[in-house]
Parts: sequence; C-alpha cells; structure tokens
Amino acid sequence: PGDGCSATCTVEAGWNCPSTGGACTPQCGDGRKLGNEQCDDGNTNNNDGCSSTCTTEAGWTCTGATGAKTACTGTCGDGKKVGNEQCDDGNSSPGDGCSATCTVEAGWNCPSTGGACTPQCGD
Repeated sequence: PGDGCSATCTVEAGWNCPSTGGACTPQCGDGRKLGNEQCDDGNTNNNDGCSSTCTTEAGWTCTGATGAKTACTGTCGDGKKVGNEQCDDGNSSPGDGCSATCTVEAGWNCPSTGGACTPQCGD
C-alpha cells in the first residue's frame, strides 16, 4: 500500500502500473500528490507553479499533504514575479516600492518581470 499496488494486488487510485509487473508511477495532473511528485495541482500546465512533470517551478512554493491537491503560490522576495505577485524586487524590505507581501507601494512603478522599483515622478 502507498506504492500504487494495494495489499490485494490491485492498482491504487492515482497510480499507473505496468501490466507486466514492475514499479508503479504516480499519475501527474490528477490532483493527488503521490510518490516522488513534488506537487500535483490537478493539471499538467506549466507556469502555474507545478510543472507538467509535477515538479515545483522556480519562483514558486507548493504545499499540500500526500494524497491531496497541491496549492502553489509565488515565493515573495526571490526576484521572480509570478502568480498573484504585483512586484518582486528580490527582498522583503518595505519602502523600496515593493512591499514585504509583493504588492506595489504607493508612489512607485515596478517592472512587470520583477526587479527593482522606481519612484513615480511628480507624485
């Protein structure tokens, strides 16, 4: 149990097992984090935090219990603007245009790709 093959030798939910015998592999994209999957968000789309091969993508943090769907969020402060982040300047210091929660601070412009923010002229 827990490896794709039950105690009664039937295929467990969320696994693919070869008909000729051998190790079972988790079904990536089914919304169940199993085996060696780092994440499984229920799809095989890239650029949403969990890749098409069920590995965590750069700039993201994914959480979820074994057997459950994974939730991925942008890693604020790493310099990569992803997901719902409005900005990411590579730190968690407020007062430089991008807050510690990766939202744009009043009076600043921040690049759409991440990086340092600049003050708005004339504010």
